Amino acid sequence: MAIINLSHRGDTSFDKLLGHLPSVQEKWNALEDILKNEGQLSVDLKEEIRKILAQNSGCLYCKSKGKPNKKFTDEKSLVCIGFVDVYVSQNGRVPQSTIQVLTKTLTDIEIVELLAFISFTHCQQEFGAMMNLQPSNN
Repeated sequence: MAIINLSHRGDTSFDKLLGHLPSVQEKWNALEDILKNEGQLSVDLKEEIRKILAQNSGCLYCKSKGKPNKKFTDEKSLVCIGFVDVYVSQNGRVPQSTIQVLTKTLTDIEIVELLAFISFTHCQQEFGAMMNLQPSNN
């Protein structure tokens, strides 16, 4: 059970936690929608990244949304996934050699998109973990 009661605002358990602060919920959801659905990186790749991050987070609710598929074969996706793997294994301290691979493969716009998505997703999962959001709350 989450550490607080869910509000009546929102569709998911996560959203109902944010529903206690409607103005935050509205802006949070808007930013999530932009980072998830817009940009040059595919929605499928971003979902794979979310799953990788979730499996390494303390958020059981986030983990319950599925494991990574490992279905990507194109260079750009593999570099993005490799970056996330290094980010997770190094607790956010990414070596310069990994950054160099990223900058050789992705455009500046794609790098900003990737890092913004990773940062926001990590933040969401930390929030879920701190709130002790459970899979049974779906």
